[in-house]
Amino acid sequence: MHNLGPLESAVMALLWEADDALSVRQVVEGLLDRDLAYTTVATVLDNLHRKRWVDRERLGRVWFYRPRVQASEHAAALMREALATSGSPRATFLKFVGEISEEDAAVLRELLDESARPERR
Repeated sequence: MHNLGPLESAVMALLWEADDALSVRQVVEGLLDRDLAYTTVATVLDNLHRKRWVDRERLGRVWFYRPRVQASEHAAALMREALATSGSPRATFLKFVGEISEEDAAVLRELLDESARPERR
């Protein structure tokens, strides 16, 4: 999975937060603080579609986009990449675990416990 550029990340964040598919115009409006041209956003969405990050559907003359890759999938891929390139996964885990909140540590312990249990049939 390829990393996202800054504008691609901003677009994906909007799509991940949306309840429904968004049009190019809706994405432009969601990025008003960036002062982007409609065509720029349309090109970014087209590129994200080509890269298989988003699905799109045409209704009349308007394309609507929705995430194909979920935010959690992307975050997990970034974490796997960070571990793979760290040179020392153990040291990386140690640093990570030492800096997360108690709540996140509890969730991590719970998930590790669940994954270690044999499946009940």
